[in-house]
Amino acid sequence: MEIFETTLRDGEQQAHLHFTAKQKGEMATLLEHLGVDVIDAGFPAASTVDLEGVRHIVDQTDTVRLSVLTRPIKKDIIRAAAALKGAMHRSRIATSARPFDMKSTSGLRAHHARKKTIEWSTQLMQEARVHFPEVQYYAICAGNRDIGFLTDLCASVADAGATHIVVADTLSTLEPNSFGALVSRMKAALPADTTLGVHCHNQLGLSLANTISGVVAGATQVEVTIGNTGDGGGNAALEQVLAYASYFGADDPRFANRCKTEMVAEVVNAFIDRTGMKFSPNKPLIGDISFLVETGIHQAIPSDIMRHTFHPETVGRRAEITIGRHSGIAGILEQLEKMNMRPKNVDQRLLYQQVMHAAQRSGTVPSRELGQIAKSLMTRADAERP
Repeated sequence: MEIFETTLRDGEQQAHLHFTAKQKGEMATLLEHLGVDVIDAGFPAASTVDLEGVRHIVDQTDTVRLSVLTRPIKKDIIRAAAALKGAMHRSRIATSARPFDMKSTSGLRAHHARKKTIEWSTQLMQEARVHFPEVQYYAICAGNRDIGFLTDLCASVADAGATHIVVADTLSTLEPNSFGALVSRMKAALPADTTLGVHCHNQLGLSLANTISGVVAGATQVEVTIGNTGDGGGNAALEQVLAYASYFGADDPRFANRCKTEMVAEVVNAFIDRTGMKFSPNKPLIGDISFLVETGIHQAIPSDIMRHTFHPETVGRRAEITIGRHSGIAGILEQLEKMNMRPKNVDQRLLYQQVMHAAQRSGTVPSRELGQIAKSLMTRADAERP
């Protein structure tokens, strides 16, 4: 499974998210160290900042493959090649033709529109291969197009030179079963040497499930962004795909990848530092409190069972306990033990009551206050000992 990381291009399309050209180079360095296979370096024709961002990424990376997006016009392709000067041996262009087939009703006009889409797309691939060793074609809005036509279109662009074809659920209109079925049909229609990828948006929260379904159905490249960033509900999350591959797909060769998953937290923190973006505190894997446990039922889970759960260290995090109104005595004692203050000869019922009384004031009992409560009870126990 190859990781196509598109935070610096598609992720940045999210409202209020912005990188300077220098920041793009810095983030690309980290992503290369993480081990992603391809970095989506940007859209050179969009603006001067985008163009300079691509150039910074070229300068700051060594071996990772770099992809750039273009409109389906020759001048954009030429400008993209110029932006990647010095890295053409590891370069890729990604584009798609205008979907004329989506703009026509059924009948003769639809037939002509589909024919025009295929002709335009094949010409585009032929032109792109003149300049780039790898050419990626996006089957955009895949869930809103006729499947028979879509497979014919992608087979045609593969014959015309496309090395990579990506099934894009641009509008979040597919669920895992239908997305997997589409990917499977596309896989069967393409030459064996064509790489099939998936690009899943997250408007309904299905980007991870659809991505997994796509891989199971035969896709070998997945497009991801840090923290689901991107327009249209965002994209499949880099950290979630890597965590799934590490935990559920550990013994499945379809999910094998080159990434050092333990670097995820470092990469996410660098992203936050540079963009100022704040994720929901309980966002899976990367939220501030996503591995912080307060409830007694979770704090009391036996360690032999916890050994078989997902380990936060896998993504560079660690589990923590906080004491509050929902904690039980097991969590309280564990937290005190971490503070080297496990109380002896103390009435645990009384300890629990006093901690809960403190928790009623603010919901959470800080470690300092917890220690004071325990110390006072230990002092009392020592004084009452005969």
